[in-house]
Amino acid sequence: MWYSLNELEALGRRQAQLNGKIEIGRLTRLCELLMSDKGSVSASFEFSQQGVDRTTVDLSYKGTLDLVCQRCLESVTEEISGRVLFVVLEDDSMVSSAPEDHEPIVLSGMRCQPAEIVEDELIISLPLVARHSQIDECGSLVKGPGVLTSEDEVGLADPSFRGH
Repeated sequence: MWYSLNELEALGRRQAQLNGKIEIGRLTRLCELLMSDKGSVSASFEFSQQGVDRTTVDLSYKGTLDLVCQRCLESVTEEISGRVLFVVLEDDSMVSSAPEDHEPIVLSGMRCQPAEIVEDELIISLPLVARHSQIDECGSLVKGPGVLTSEDEVGLADPSFRGH
């Protein structure tokens, strides 16, 4: 669902709150970074008005994502949650006037799609390197012969290996 600037301002004046769940499969850019598109993310948008012409949004989100463990290349579940304060801006020229503690939402074509904002926040909150917290939680790829047995080992498990 898309919202126009006028609709966002009306939500701010009413101090409206929008809550919902978004199916992960609908977030196509995010899905490219995941092991699977199963599950959903909960999001809450709290709108308010600062002054006459400034609409702000307090976004909270929470979900469970199925990522690819970079150690074993199998599925690892990651709990992701966050809270971000936004200010709604009509165009790029207004970014410099945004409060420092708020991220700007610059309207694209004078409209905004909340699901896209949530998707952006999920993408930037992903860990740089997803992995199981303990190596013994990893799948068969790291449990076979000749692989690392602890976090401290840097070389190959084969003692005959002599790197130069």
